[in-house]
Amino acid sequence: MGKIFLSITMSLDGYSSGREITQKNPMGLSGQLLHQWLFDKKQKGDEEVALETFQNTGAVILGSRTYLTAIHGVWENQSPFPVPALVLSSKKIEPVAGFTIVNEGILRAVSQAKSIAKEKDVLVMGGVNTAQQFLYGDFLDEIHLHIAPILLGSGSRLFENGNKQITEFKKIKVIETPAATHMVLKAAGK
Repeated sequence: MGKIFLSITMSLDGYSSGREITQKNPMGLSGQLLHQWLFDKKQKGDEEVALETFQNTGAVILGSRTYLTAIHGVWENQSPFPVPALVLSSKKIEPVAGFTIVNEGILRAVSQAKSIAKEKDVLVMGGVNTAQQFLYGDFLDEIHLHIAPILLGSGSRLFENGNKQITEFKKIKVIETPAATHMVLKAAGK
């Protein structure tokens, strides 16, 4: 059985998206600057991190807000993922090919993702609400945190609303590039 890991980028001031998320601006105001390490400013180390993210991934889980704001715009009505993706949603949504909507909650999404991934890993990604559910629900084996050297000033923060269970993380790996500091973390004790 593979691991369940969260991969998410945040600014120096802790934001994983800007404010005012829309279909035209799915990362919020200035939120696209978070992912310069994947695009405009990508270097060899960044590329290796991105490739490693999907190297052993068998399924992806994301939230409905991320799906709805990106699918008809930046994703052009097709999945950007090389593996099946599950969308956590409390509402009925019509999925495009490559996506499955899970209306039965996080436990069902995890069960389905593990079944799809088999021996491979399950990647959890945005939005922040979905990431927090996995983090604070203690579902994650690892957190792959990419810190972009920018300040957003507002938006959605991953480590907000406090988690009383996890107070310390163990660094497994750190890769530094001009566009991001990439860290692989485990909750202490896992």
